[in-house]
Order: sequence, then structure tokens, then C-alpha cells
Amino acid sequence: MSGAALIGVPLIGMPLIEVRRPGLQTTVQDAGRQVRALGVPAGGAADPVARRLGNALVGNAGDAAGLEVTLGGPTLVFHGAALVSLCGAPFEAQLDGAPFPLWRAVAVRAGQTLRVGGTPVGARAFLAVRGGLDLPEVFGSRSTDLRGGFGGLEGRALRTGDRLTVGAAAPLTPRRAFVAPDLHTPLGPEQVLRVTATPDLTGPLAAALLGRAFTVGAQADRMGVRLEGPVAAPHDPGRVSVPNVPGMVQLPPDGRPILLLPDAGTHGGYPTPLVVIRADLPRLGQLRPGDRVTFRTVTLPDARAALHAQERALRQAEGSLRAWSGPLYAGRHAD
Repeated sequence: MSGAALIGVPLIGMPLIEVRRPGLQTTVQDAGRQVRALGVPAGGAADPVARRLGNALVGNAGDAAGLEVTLGGPTLVFHGAALVSLCGAPFEAQLDGAPFPLWRAVAVRAGQTLRVGGTPVGARAFLAVRGGLDLPEVFGSRSTDLRGGFGGLEGRALRTGDRLTVGAAAPLTPRRAFVAPDLHTPLGPEQVLRVTATPDLTGPLAAALLGRAFTVGAQADRMGVRLEGPVAAPHDPGRVSVPNVPGMVQLPPDGRPILLLPDAGTHGGYPTPLVVIRADLPRLGQLRPGDRVTFRTVTLPDARAALHAQERALRQAEGSLRAWSGPLYAGRHAD
């Protein structure tokens, strides 16, 4: 029996997946980069919860590279047997015309076609394949940086005809493991984001940003999400550029707040009165145009407690899911 016939054991160096339809914006993503000091955005999957749990379902380390699907998914032909999971927003998906279950490890036979359609809520899902996508690393990551034009497949989204290679992995028989719904990133048209205040949050800005709902506008991508609902933005021509991080709420001169996502630049000169807490960052990756966002301030101890609770739950789930598959390889990142 050839290696390609075993679930999760593609022939090394041989393309396993062929792209028949690329979807709206499908990119290779993993846990991202840790070279912000060089001015390189962190990048990585916009919903890290979906990435980690999707990888755990197929026995990968949490930082393994997979495909991030956005709003409309791809059609993929598998030229070898594989073990696959699709986690995140509830995309409609079919394997050779039959329903493809989400949040499960699913065995795919050589020659089968996976079609991922659209989703009624949320924006993104993570498609994990046992072994992880095997592409060159750039700055320690396989993630695609669309603005920089590097990582993934030549720094771009998938195109028709692309072929993807999967890393070698030990054979694994899928079991009836699943992920509890309370671990999924919350989805829906109404989102309350917990934030901490910065020194830029003056009295007038607090009154303008807190206690009201903003609508996600059409300008929404992996760099940031523009919110509709003008706020009187302070103007300081002498303001210096400051470090940016995903989750920051920028206030440009036009008064429409911007929520920064993983591909945002590392520095900026706009006021940043609020920062979304790390435990709520996965929600940003699931925002879509038309959703409504409200900010609620919390203390730093509250933010740390929320992150610790989330991390404990995720690590327990990852451990349980991998208990029946064994370790594949050591991850690079602590998350």
C-alpha cells in the first residue's frame, strides 16, 4: 500500500490538494510571526481558536498551517487520502455532494472533491489537514501576508490550478471526537467586545465610543475592520507614531474607528483610545459587513482572568483531542 493511501500520510513532496475554485479569499495561515521588532505584522489565522481546535482534531500541533476561508470557500480535489477538519463560521460544505460536517475530523479518500460554500453568520473558517500544509517559512511562519506579498503561495490568495503539498504524518483513524459548542468563537450580528482603555481615552472620546453600537462597514479585511458611525476625532499634528497591536481601536481623522486585525502594520500615528482584550480577538476575525459592535470596558485583571480561563479551556480540549492521536511534532508557539 502506498503512503498516499494512508489517512494523513501523503507522499513527501507530492501535491495532495488541487484548487478547482479558489473561493473569495482563501489563504494559507498558521500561528503567525514573532518578528514585530523588524516591522513585520504578526499575521496568522484571524480566528486562532478555530485554528487550534481544527488542528487538534486532525492530530496536528496548534501552529500547523492550513487554509483560512473567508465568506465564500474553495473547491478542492484531493489526490491522496487525507484527514481534514473545518472549524469556524458555519460554512456550507459538501464532500462529493454529501454534507461535510464541521468541527469533526473527516477522512477524505483520494479523488474526492470538497466544496466549501458560504456562511450565513461569521466570516471565516480554518481548514486543517493532518500533517499541515508544507510550504516554505518566511520569518518563521508559512502565513500569507497579502499586503507584503510574501508567505503562503507567493504572498497571495489561492488561484484555480494551485496545488498544495501536505507534510508527512503517521496514519490516523478518525474517531467520533467533537468540540463542545461553548468553545467555538461567538458569532452573530451583535457583538459586545471587551476593551481596556489607553491614555488616549479622554472624557469626550469615552462618551462617543462607549455605550453605543457601531456597524461594520464594507471596508473589512485582514488588516482591519472599519466601523460606521462618526466620532469626533482629536487632531494632533505633532503626534508621533506608536506601536500597534491586533485589537487596537484606531481613530483616524474621518472619525470612523478602525479595529486592527492580524495583518495590520506594526506602527501608526492615529489615536488608539481602546484595545480589545486578547480573549476577544478571535471575534474580530469573524466580523462581517453589517454586524454591529459595542465596546465594554474591563479592568486589566479582568482581561487577564478572561484570557487564562480561555487558555485553560482550549488546552484541555486540545489535550483531550490529541489523546487518541499522539503528538505529531512540537509547536513553535506557546499558544
